[in-house]
Amino acid sequence: MKKLFYALVLMAAGLGFVACDDDEAKNPGDFNLKSTLEMDTKIVSTQGFEGQLELLESRDTTYEYQITKYDTLKDENNKPILDAEGKLQITTETSWVKGGLTAKMHEYKLVTLPSQADTFTLALKSNARWKAPVPSAGGKVQWYYNYNLVTGSTSTSGGGDGNVYFRVTRNRNKKRTVEAVQDIMTSDSTVLVRLHFTQSGERD
Repeated sequence: MKKLFYALVLMAAGLGFVACDDDEAKNPGDFNLKSTLEMDTKIVSTQGFEGQLELLESRDTTYEYQITKYDTLKDENNKPILDAEGKLQITTETSWVKGGLTAKMHEYKLVTLPSQADTFTLALKSNARWKAPVPSAGGKVQWYYNYNLVTGSTSTSGGGDGNVYFRVTRNRNKKRTVEAVQDIMTSDSTVLVRLHFTQSGERD
């Protein structure tokens, strides 16, 4: 019985090796193609809202990166100046520098969403992997959330043709003072789509 079992295992392994040898390596795609990312201009919601994305401008832009330099405060003799507690005094200087990567940026006009809580869908077409990071709330209360209707999780990345889902909370006050700036970019960062959203309020 054991001999038969070992024989079957060896036969299966042999077949596996033959199959691997017979299969030619297939090209998964043309990596020389530039990444593309295009938005469907229609915005739809579960509550029946329909809106349109209107292109503001398309331009080439160079990414900038924030750098912070640290330095120790010193006197004219180049000796560190200590504070009242005898500790070094460290100064910081923050600046922005241009990187070496240039991207095609498509920016859309501000869209005002209705005041009620709702979930929205944005469709896109792409030949690459892409990401849609959660917009900053600017230190205010978060009212815009990336949300995937299908999985019930955040909708912050994908690949190829797909959808970006987001939801907003109910706004019982006046129009939002902080815009939600939704960036969607290819994984190589060569194409960037920037969307602007605000939300009307029940007290407007």
